[in-house]
Amino acid sequence: MDLLVILNATNLPDLSGVETWGKTVVVQFITIVVMFIAAKHVMKLKLGGVLAVCCVGGAVTWIIQHWSKFSGWIEGFMNGM
Repeated sequence: MDLLVILNATNLPDLSGVETWGKTVVVQFITIVVMFIAAKHVMKLKLGGVLAVCCVGGAVTWIIQHWSKFSGWIEGFMNGM
């Protein structure tokens, strides 16, 4: 009976921390890639390339961080078709 009380009292970890960690790693990777490609365009003096890379990188980062909202928009769009 004491074992049951101990098991109920402990806070077992769940997967929410792992999911948050995974999102952070992916966003940091995208940021590094965007900075590298933007620097490459700066060296070639292509301002349009820098702006395009920053916009696409920002959009991808936003989609990753707000996946439930984005997937809801896609589902609503598909249901409306």
